[in-house]
Amino acid sequence: MDPTDAFFTQTVVGAPFTVLLGRRRQPGGTDAEGLRIDMATGESRLSRLWQDWAVLSHATAPGTARARPGRVRRLMERHALWVAVLGLLCLTGSAVSWGLLLWK
Repeated sequence: MDPTDAFFTQTVVGAPFTVLLGRRRQPGGTDAEGLRIDMATGESRLSRLWQDWAVLSHATAPGTARARPGRVRRLMERHALWVAVLGLLCLTGSAVSWGLLLWK
């Protein structure tokens, strides 16, 4: 990476930092994360960060592909601009009709 690319990357993307499970790691926090096993008792448990991830990642089971969105959602995503314009037209029409009803 030449200096121009490095400057562009740092100004647009930001300074490089390490992320673990979507959380920024601090320089002082270099403790290993993951499965902790107590060698004396044989008890195993996940570290706090991985426990949070395990609790919050319940949407799909590991190893399964993410389900594709349904037909209606795909249609709405493809035509989001037209849906927004239609919503604004409906809002404007409603405001005009209320204005005409209250003006009389």
